[in-house]
Amino acid sequence: MSTQKSSNPIADTVREFMQLESAGGILLLIAAVLALGIANSPLQELYAALLNTPVAVQFGALIIAKPLLLWVNDGLMAIFFFLIGLEIKREIMEGELSSFK
Repeated sequence: MSTQKSSNPIADTVREFMQLESAGGILLLIAAVLALGIANSPLQELYAALLNTPVAVQFGALIIAKPLLLWVNDGLMAIFFFLIGLEIKREIMEGELSSFK
């Protein structure tokens, strides 16, 4: 691991944070707390409007149009569980679940 320091201390701090193993979990926790705070504040109407924003993907004549909430529920949750499956496979093949000890 190189310890290059740039002239930008903010970039260095972000780079160091992203190298932490727990960085993804910390970002997920921050996002959840922010979403809960906004959903229970006077900004809840804007939050609901954001979740109901239509998002469309089009390939020729095929159009998939859903609200943002459904894209999150369907698409991102599928990616999440795919990554969890890959992590479990890695643990079974090489990690702590590879033996009965």
